Amino acid sequence: MSLAVAYLKSRPLVSADAAIALKVLIYSDIFSYPLTLTEIFERSDIDAIESLKPALCELVRGGYVYFINGFYLLRNDKNLVEQRLIANKKAKKYLRIAKWVTALIKHFPFVRGVMLSGSISKNYIDKQSDIDYFIITAPNRLWVCRLFFIICQKLLFFNRCKFFCYNYMIDEQHLAIQHRTYYSAIEIVTLIPTYNGKIYRIFQRYNDWTKQYFPNANQHTTQYVPYTQSILQQTFEALFNNKFGEWADKKLMLLTQKNWRKKMAKSKFTNANELELKRFTAKAHTQNHYGSIMSLFTSRMQQYESLLNIKF
Repeated sequence: MSLAVAYLKSRPLVSADAAIALKVLIYSDIFSYPLTLTEIFERSDIDAIESLKPALCELVRGGYVYFINGFYLLRNDKNLVEQRLIANKKAKKYLRIAKWVTALIKHFPFVRGVMLSGSISKNYIDKQSDIDYFIITAPNRLWVCRLFFIICQKLLFFNRCKFFCYNYMIDEQHLAIQHRTYYSAIEIVTLIPTYNGKIYRIFQRYNDWTKQYFPNANQHTTQYVPYTQSILQQTFEALFNNKFGEWADKKLMLLTQKNWRKKMAKSKFTNANELELKRFTAKAHTQNHYGSIMSLFTSRMQQYESLLNIKF
C-alpha cells in the first residue's frame, strides 16, 4: 500500500467541527428530536456559532445530516419536525400547569428551590411525558419534606405522576452532582427554575463542571423567580425544627430504604446510579433511562466513528 493510499484511508471524512455537531445530533436523535442551529451550538463546545454553520453544511452535503424547515436531523423525515412542533406547543401548556403546581409546592415545609427537569425542561411533551420536578430542600429535613409530597400526590393527584413527579430531591448543603456524565450535564444545564432563582444560580455554580461538555449553554433568567417563605410553610417548619423532626426525618429515610429493598428484590432493577436514598438525596429513576440512553448513545457514536473514520 502506497503512503498516499494509506493517508487517504486514515483521513477523517468530516472536519473536527462537523464531528462535534454530529455528536450533538446523535444524542438528540435518540429522542427523535430535531435541533435548530442555535440549539446545536448551545449543546456543543464549538468556539463560535459562525464556525458551526459551515460544519453543518458539510454534513448536509455529505448526506449525513438533513435540513428540514429550519431543523437539523439525522433522518430524512419531515414527520419528526412536525412531531417536535406539536410537542413544543403542548409543552407551553404544561409549563403553565407546572407553575401552578409550583405555587402549591412552595408552601411545603423545608422546600428551598423548585426546578423543572426531564422532557418539559427540553420544551417537549408527548403522551408519555410527565412533569418532573427537581427539588432542593433544607438540610436534614429532606425526608420530612418528601412526606408532604407523598401526601399531596395521594390526596390531590390521586397517586398519579402525570403532573406531579418528584423523582429527584437534594438538600442545599449537597448541591454538587457527583454523577458527571454527558447525560447528567444535559439534565443540569436544561433545568428550568420556577421557585427561588437564587438557589438555581448557586446550584449551577456548584455544577460548573458541565461547562466541560456545554460551555455555550445559557442559564435561565431568574429575576422573576423569587423566594419568599409563606406563613403556612413557616408554621409547618416550626413543628419539625426540633428533636422530633430530626427523628422523623431519619425514620422516614429508613422506612423508604426498607421499602425499596423489597421492591428491588422482586424486580430486575439494579442500576445504583439511578437509585440513591440518603439523608441528603432522594433519587429513584427506576426505568433505567440513563443506562439505556447512554448505551444507545455509545453504540451510535461507535457506528459513526467507524463510518467516518473519526473519534468523538
